[in-house]
Amino acid sequence: MKKKFQFKRIRSKIYAGFAVNIVLILFLAVFSIASIININKDTEEIINHQLELLIVDEQLALNMSERTGLMRAYILYDDPSFRDEFTLSIDDSIELEERLLELNDSEENREIIDKKVQWGTLTDEVIVEAENGNKDYALALMNTEVLPLEQEIIQHFKDSAKEREANIKELGSDMVNAGKDILMSSIFIVVFVLVLSLIIPFVTSRSITKPIHSVMVRMKDIATGVLDGEPLKVTTRDEAGQLVEATNNMTSSTKDLLIKIQTASETLSNHGEELMNAAGEVKAGTDQVAITMQEISSGTETQANSASDIATRMKGLSGEIGDANERGKNIHQYSNNVLDMTAKGIKLMESSNGQMLKIDQLVKHAVKKVEGLDSEAQQISKLVLVIQEVADQTNLLALNAAIEAARAGEHGKGFAVVADEVRKLAEQVSASIKDITSIVGNIQHESNSVATSLQDGYVEVEKGTKQIKTTSETLDEISTSIKKMSQDITTISDNLAMIETNTKTMDHSIEEIASVTEEAAAGVEQVAASSEQTSSSMDEVTTSAEQLAKLSEELNELLRHFKI
Repeated sequence: MKKKFQFKRIRSKIYAGFAVNIVLILFLAVFSIASIININKDTEEIINHQLELLIVDEQLALNMSERTGLMRAYILYDDPSFRDEFTLSIDDSIELEERLLELNDSEENREIIDKKVQWGTLTDEVIVEAENGNKDYALALMNTEVLPLEQEIIQHFKDSAKEREANIKELGSDMVNAGKDILMSSIFIVVFVLVLSLIIPFVTSRSITKPIHSVMVRMKDIATGVLDGEPLKVTTRDEAGQLVEATNNMTSSTKDLLIKIQTASETLSNHGEELMNAAGEVKAGTDQVAITMQEISSGTETQANSASDIATRMKGLSGEIGDANERGKNIHQYSNNVLDMTAKGIKLMESSNGQMLKIDQLVKHAVKKVEGLDSEAQQISKLVLVIQEVADQTNLLALNAAIEAARAGEHGKGFAVVADEVRKLAEQVSASIKDITSIVGNIQHESNSVATSLQDGYVEVEKGTKQIKTTSETLDEISTSIKKMSQDITTISDNLAMIETNTKTMDHSIEEIASVTEEAAAGVEQVAASSEQTSSSMDEVTTSAEQLAKLSEELNELLRHFKI
């Protein structure tokens, strides 16, 4: 319960002290104003209601008495002026009746007003009888009915007037007593406010200065390096209490900070030497990586030169294959011409014999071309083997670089990535070499097929020449042989076209090998540069570790001045 009403701000505490006084003063003012309002209400009730009712009751009783006197005078003296005055008094009577009901519209007043109206009706009847000359009847009616009813009504008004008078006296007495109560209450509240005005400032100032003084003493201890004191007791939740709590937190945080700094300093001293040793190992690993990268660079350069040589030879081979393809097309055309000439018969045999001689020369030339193509394909196979050896060597060097990078730890991750890229490039070269080997094998196979076909054609041409010279009966056999030769020539032409296409594909692959080799060389150069930069950085790390050890010793010396 005590903590529930604690203030969170000193300003609130000061305001609360003043607020108590203000509330008491306001209470006194409200009490006085409420008492005055009640007195005013009672006064208004007396003046505007009770006194007014008293006056109306008395005026109604007086009005009835006056009207009865005028009615008697008119009957006795038969003077019209009394009647006229009686008639004029009726309006006053009605106005008084309405005023009475307006002030107090009670059931009792309505009943008495109804009786008064009945009394007025009887008086009107008496006046009418008197005007008609029936004075005896009028007097009898007045004495038997009007006057008894009048006495009853007037007595009621008198009783009401006495009751109003008693109420007025009672209200007046209440007003006097209320005034006395207000006076005593005002005196009590004023004294109470004066006492609180002295107590509240004292309590407030003490609750503010006491925790501040405790904080001041603790701050002096902290300034001298004493941090082993007990936490200050927090008794409030205002700024002073928050200051005490903040001081405790600051003391605890400072103590924890100094302990952590001391621990960190010792750890720093222990790891400084380990850092210098690790820097030396990383530098040695970096130097080994640099040497390995130089070897890889030399291998990739050799590979690039070999790839360029292969590209040059492939361009020459592609041109020769294209020329052989064109000549194969010519041979095909010639064979068709021979078939046409054979159809003409024996008369054209001599001409056919000459043509066969030409075919013999062309076939010989084609055989030579195919043999040359086979020789070029064998040269390509040798170059492919050289490239395969270079790629294997590059892959081995990349593996060595990855091993050295792994030995370097975190500092060798960049070298491992580059070595991995070099390894991938070497694998791509190996894959391309397999494709080239397959293509060259196809070329050699197709060259052998072409050579075989041309050799068969050459044999058939020789047989045809002999048979043309011997007899024309063998013309059909010559035609058949020529048709077979035409088919073989078509096959040769198709094979040459396929060889030309494969040669272009192989040329493109060799260009890719050259490009990959150049990229590998660039990657090796980057790795070498990174190795040099890492070596320089390790020198800086070693220097920084030595400086860090000195700073750690200085920090330990400063921490010895504090009592934790």
